[in-house]
Order: sequence, then C-alpha cells, then structure tokens
Amino acid sequence: MEINQPKAIAAIFSIVVLLLVLSPVVENWSKTPADNFPLSYYPMFSKKREATYTLRYVVGYDEQQRRYHIPYHYIGNGGFNQVRRQIIKQCKNGKAKKLAKKVARRLAKSKDPLYQDLERIEVVKGTYNFEIYFEIGDKTPLKEKVLYTQKIVKL
Repeated sequence: MEINQPKAIAAIFSIVVLLLVLSPVVENWSKTPADNFPLSYYPMFSKKREATYTLRYVVGYDEQQRRYHIPYHYIGNGGFNQVRRQIIKQCKNGKAKKLAKKVARRLAKSKDPLYQDLERIEVVKGTYNFEIYFEIGDKTPLKEKVLYTQKIVKL
C-alpha cells in the first residue's frame, strides 16, 4: 500500500491544528483557569449574563434641557472601548470632577453645531435592563445617579 505524502502531511497538519484549537477546553476544569489570547476558553457568547448592566457615561444638556449623549472622542483618547474603560477607572477613583472639567473644555472648543448650544454636562452612572434596551428598544435607564455636573463655559 502506497501512502500519498501530500495527503498525509495535510492530515497531520489538520490534526495538530484541531488539537491546538481544542486545547483551551481543559481550562474549564481547572481551579485557576488561564485565559490566553488567541487560544481562549472563555465562553464570550454563551455565558449567562445578568439582566441589568451598569455603566458610566457623559451626557450634555442645552438650555431647553434636551439631553445629548456625548461621543467618546470628546471624553478621552483612543477608541470607544478604551475611552469606556477610562471613564470607569476615573469614576471609581473619585475623579468624575476632573473628567467632567476636561470634557466641558473640549466641548467649549468644539465647532460641531450639535454641541454648540450645550450649557452643562453630567458624568452619570446608569443601570439598564438588557431585554428592555435591546428587544423593546426603550433606552431609558432603570436608575441613574449623577456623579458630577459641570457648566460649559464658552471661550
């Protein structure tokens, strides 16, 4: 019987790759699992989530008290997720005031007509229900706590 060498190499390569991809599964039974990217055992999309989620964000108000969510690029440097983590860190470290002052200065300098009429901003901690938010589309928070309010002084 003759062995086809390219097919044998392909089969061995496939088995090695399959074992490598499946290797993180053993971490599920470990007392201290190690989550190493790119071979991760973490069940990102299958893990049971809580019904609610709490996050921190910045909102602005104009003189008619209309509310505007402030885009991440006014709040911090980097991409959306980096800025989100910066907000969390600053709020947890008691620096909501410093954050609000920085965002107010950036908005005061903004040429964007959408934010030209803002009078004040608030750093807020809000709790949302996933089902209501995503399935029903009601984006009203279950509860909110204002961490700091800052007036915007136009230059």
